[in-house]
Amino acid sequence: MTISTRFTNLSVFKTFLMVMLALLVFGANAQITITQSDMPSPGDSTRRSTNISTFGADYTSTGANYSWDFTGMFPLTQTVNNYVSVSSVPFLYQLIFIPNIVANLASPIDTFNLIPGLVVADPYLFYKKSSSSYNDVGFAVTINSIPLPIKYDTPDILYKLPMAYGNADSSNSGFQLGVPDLGFAGIDRKRVNHVDGWGELKTPFGTFDVIRLKSQVFETDTIYIDSISFGTTIQRNYTEYKWLGNGFDAPLLQVTEEGLIVTVSYLDSLRDITLGIEKPEIVKSDLQIAPNPFSEQAKISISNHEAGIVNLSVYNISGVKVADLLNERMNQETKNISFNVSDYHLNSGVYFLKMISDKAVVTRKFVVK
Repeated sequence: MTISTRFTNLSVFKTFLMVMLALLVFGANAQITITQSDMPSPGDSTRRSTNISTFGADYTSTGANYSWDFTGMFPLTQTVNNYVSVSSVPFLYQLIFIPNIVANLASPIDTFNLIPGLVVADPYLFYKKSSSSYNDVGFAVTINSIPLPIKYDTPDILYKLPMAYGNADSSNSGFQLGVPDLGFAGIDRKRVNHVDGWGELKTPFGTFDVIRLKSQVFETDTIYIDSISFGTTIQRNYTEYKWLGNGFDAPLLQVTEEGLIVTVSYLDSLRDITLGIEKPEIVKSDLQIAPNPFSEQAKISISNHEAGIVNLSVYNISGVKVADLLNERMNQETKNISFNVSDYHLNSGVYFLKMISDKAVVTRKFVVK
């Protein structure tokens, strides 16, 4: 072997090692894909913390295999979002949002009364989930005992599914509502989506593999009141940045930018709002699985939880939901579940139990031998 041949072979060997190293690095932080199974279902519940500042965290920068650090966040407020079946909402709403045809998911929001003498009840948001998209299809509210279901003329496509890095799409949506002798209201909205990043997200809730979706929204809101012969049109342009992971039902983090106003919300545990610290004495729910590891059968025990809807699911190491074990309203009794691997065709490996209730999110790791 000549010296020149030896150097050539060595160069090829070094190149090979560099390529293999790059493959290993990128393989360790693989891109994820968001599918229908990562969207909420009836019975699901999420807790979100909100603030009006990112505390210096850069929410605009993005790219492939990017790392976002929002661990400095703390909440000003917290809310719990619940999801129910459309067949459980007031009947007159169902006539417009026909269950499983127009909408297959509804989310009640807190009753609000902004104007004295105006009684607002039963406000809901409505969604349609399918393998190809997750859509906002409208809302409904009852004002002074009069139900007002508002269905968009065309749905607002929040997510085109499956969603992966590089995807781009757009949609137009809105509604027009005229009530004789009262007035007119309408929304005309265009949404432009671009999945412009993937990588690792850190928040006070944990560290997650995510993709980042940037949505630019161009909206015109119109209102006219007959009694005072006055109307106005408001032009709203805002941008939503959403970080989504497998199996969490909602964005792990969302930053909305409208002019100079920035609002931030993220999935979180129950916290002391005055201090921004977790309140473990309130997040009481205890979730146990034994034996662990196991090969065929284990016993799952849920105890010390608050009364309400309890959802229990199994996720694999990639964060993909592989089994739904429980979704029911429970009192404060202890619940024991017999978990058989063969029932869900699980292979050997590491899995996670995730329990969501009105007051807690609890995760336990287990190993199938």
